[in-house]
Amino acid sequence: MRIITTKNLLLESISIVEKAVPSKTTLPILEGILFLAEGGKLTLISTDLELGIETSINVDVLEPGSLVMASDTIGNIVRKLPDSEVEIVTKDGFVVIKSEGTEIEILGLPQDEFPQLPEVDKEQEFTIPDTIFKEMIRQTIFAVSNDEIRPILTGALLEADGDKVTMVALDGYRMAVKNNKLLNDTKISAIIPGKTLIEIGKILEEKDEIIHVFISKNQILFQIGETIIISRLLEGEFINYKQLIPSEHNIKIKTEKSKLLEACDRAALFAKDSGKTIRFEIFDDILNIRSNSEKGNVHEELKIEKSGGDIEIAFNPRYIIEALKVINNEEIEIEFTTNVSPSIIRASKDSGFLYLVLPVRRR
Repeated sequence: MRIITTKNLLLESISIVEKAVPSKTTLPILEGILFLAEGGKLTLISTDLELGIETSINVDVLEPGSLVMASDTIGNIVRKLPDSEVEIVTKDGFVVIKSEGTEIEILGLPQDEFPQLPEVDKEQEFTIPDTIFKEMIRQTIFAVSNDEIRPILTGALLEADGDKVTMVALDGYRMAVKNNKLLNDTKISAIIPGKTLIEIGKILEEKDEIIHVFISKNQILFQIGETIIISRLLEGEFINYKQLIPSEHNIKIKTEKSKLLEACDRAALFAKDSGKTIRFEIFDDILNIRSNSEKGNVHEELKIEKSGGDIEIAFNPRYIIEALKVINNEEIEIEFTTNVSPSIIRASKDSGFLYLVLPVRRR
């Protein structure tokens, strides 16, 4: 193999595929990136056997061929090269990388041991703009569980019905739901690992591109321009999230997101010493936020619009803060039923986002 490209183009491609390279593995070949050069294109492929990424760039292919190089090695080398043309040549089991006056020779990895990416049936497809999908990930991924005891909750539900698509993540204490319109009518349901969605969120650059999504029995494929991401799907039944959403509420308040976020941030300073909770005290047109500890106390007072009665309720502050950070609108609504029932946070002018959070029972 012999190709000529530029440092920036090569580095951009490596940065995409290295997201699927495992940090720890018992199979050393998975620490590598497969390079395939033919027909004026260089294709890079990586996999950890659950997530695979493939991306292609246009290069000068002087001699077609393929090779595998350790991801961290080639990544670090290319990052330190001059900003100019890069030539990559295979020679007697070694890879020679040349750029201006620099020549680096590294040992390649055994190519025949590199696993192929799985085939995904492309009969079931839907399309969605990258800007919308990136926002759906951003507004739900923080609620995915990290607890492997309930593996189904380590992923997010992607559900499409007609022209509506929904992403849902929950961890047993809170739930984030995001709805959007689809470009085409379809009906699908898949549970995507949280790790896959995190990496897709990093890759998406909001270029107003259309993402093509293909789903088979246990695999999902995302085609984003010249990049393909293939992931296994989680098996099992996702929780019936619609049944968790209260059908009615007794109290509703409206307030400014930024002021509430700042107040919760300050109250959280002493929450670690007060049962990891902050208290909301709602009466008349006032929301008091309190946290108490041996080290000190915090009292925040916010003006609100309120309908319904008064309530005192306690929350884990992180669960409130993380939700507020992903809401785009400044005016938000919070609905309460009782101080032991789930509460709902919505953006006043964004019907597509809903966040459910369980209160902490006060002793």
